[in-house]
Amino acid sequence: MGAKAVIGRTFLSGAITAAALVAGTGVWAQPVTLNDTDEGEEIITLPKDGEKLTYGYPSGGTFTVYGQFNPVYQSFDDGQNTTSGLVDNGNWNSRVGFRYVVPLGETTMRLRFETGLGLRNSASVSQLRTPEAWRFNRNFLRWFEAAFDTSYGTFSFGQGSLASDGVAGMDESFTFVAGATDSSDGFGSFQFTDRDGNLTGVSVGSVNSAINGARRFRARYDTPSFSGFVFSTSYGVNVLNQNDEADYYDIAMRWNGEVGEFTIQTAVAYGWEDEPVAADRERLSGSATFLHNPTGLSLNVSAGSLKDGPEYAWVRAGWRNDFLASGTTSLSVDYYLGEDFRTAGSETENYGFYAVQSFDDLSLDIYTGIRRFNFSDLTGQTYQGATGILVGARWFF
Repeated sequence: MGAKAVIGRTFLSGAITAAALVAGTGVWAQPVTLNDTDEGEEIITLPKDGEKLTYGYPSGGTFTVYGQFNPVYQSFDDGQNTTSGLVDNGNWNSRVGFRYVVPLGETTMRLRFETGLGLRNSASVSQLRTPEAWRFNRNFLRWFEAAFDTSYGTFSFGQGSLASDGVAGMDESFTFVAGATDSSDGFGSFQFTDRDGNLTGVSVGSVNSAINGARRFRARYDTPSFSGFVFSTSYGVNVLNQNDEADYYDIAMRWNGEVGEFTIQTAVAYGWEDEPVAADRERLSGSATFLHNPTGLSLNVSAGSLKDGPEYAWVRAGWRNDFLASGTTSLSVDYYLGEDFRTAGSETENYGFYAVQSFDDLSLDIYTGIRRFNFSDLTGQTYQGATGILVGARWFF
């Protein structure tokens, strides 16, 4: 392991330990417990029926348990054969977590833990491989952080989002569960076939990317909001993958606001990965969403590039409307165009249609998405078009 990676991991481990000590002096010095007597209900406020699983403490703190179960039927037609089965939706995987929020004077401390459930992920299934239905490992850990909201901004330590995470995936259509900005999480391991129906070794995930940030074990700072602008920066390392010795740095800017009848959200980020044994990677990406509040119409755009590498652009038009009393109906169409993935001169194209029906009283979303994939390059190889379909249900609490 590189010296900088060791130093980075040591520094961040110390930071999260210090955060835990602060939590201890501010909260656990006056422990609050729930016992079997009626007095316990005076100590902890239990959630009412129909409300989120949030528990209140006399210190002013709250403890919230949350999660979702998101099974999906996945079908992929590679032009020769169709592979299908029941999987977990990688666009928004099944998970469980909790948040503990407590005021510490003028500072608010937030502790968060979240993990995926380890179910067979849609991104890992291919024509050649069907993983076990359940296999849990540390890579399913999503959040393990302590964050402090102060008048000077927010300071976060531990496993969580880098400053650039999510900047390329903003989407007001609410159909990302059926199809995200790129299709790697939905069908990433499936391969294109050649004109004779043979697998080419070129996977959907290798030629599709939103060139987004990620979650890492990091130290992150976010400024207070200045007229809707928030600036962020972070440094992190990948403690979940021992083979990844890179140091991750990034900066990001976000702006949210109202302009007339429109709600607008924008984000842009620059990130670089300092690789000890390979070439460094630099990336630039961003996205914007425009929601027309009276009609529910939205326009979502995203673009990104790697220095001296691939680039892409994506656009999605959406419409949200309360056709049914049970909940909102969300519809969208999108188009993705990528260049120079795998080899210079290559072209990736995919497009799709997506629909989500919410049932508010049941905390349930029923959805479907169909996406068409095309890829070409200058190697002389011919690739057949492919079609992927997801039909699923997300239950959340």
